Amino acid sequence: MAVASKRRLDTFDQWCLRYMLHTAHVTNKEVRSRTGQPPVTSLVKSRPLKLFGHIARAEPAQDHARALRASISRLPEDWRRPRGLPEAASRLEATVRKT
Repeated sequence: MAVASKRRLDTFDQWCLRYMLHTAHVTNKEVRSRTGQPPVTSLVKSRPLKLFGHIARAEPAQDHARALRASISRLPEDWRRPRGLPEAASRLEATVRKT
């Protein structure tokens, strides 16, 4: 995430917390201590790590676990689609041509 985006996101988060607390002249640290909320950018940073952990612990037969393993290593042989158009597409083409 870009630095400018992080700054804007944290600024908006801080504004929302102030609005909920109905405070105007309090430091940012005081607002954070009253609400007990971490900055939004720290949550955004931790989410991909949690998702990776979820996918890494998944059963190997599940699609998202297979996708992770494929992105890390070579694609398995059974993951290739046969050459040519899929059958449904060729059937659809044939019906379109008839009309």
